[in-house]
Amino acid sequence: MVMITVRTDDIPQPKLSSTLTAHDDLKMLPLREVEKRLGSSPEGLSQTAAATRLTQYGPIEIAEKKTNTLLKFLSYFRGPHP
Repeated sequence: MVMITVRTDDIPQPKLSSTLTAHDDLKMLPLREVEKRLGSSPEGLSQTAAATRLTQYGPIEIAEKKTNTLLKFLSYFRGPHP
């Protein structure tokens, strides 16, 4: 059996900046830092903050993917035929 020891002080720690950028990986940050960057808390948003974000960003909606049934039917005939 071989034992490998890794010193954690040798592992580079991510640099934390005060502003959130598109390249930040929130999964790698501590929960407190994520809450701070998103302007939230463990209790969630206040009514005022939620209303402000609703007017600023709009409601959270998932766009429904519409498919053309005729094109879907014709796609079954694509490809090699016996």
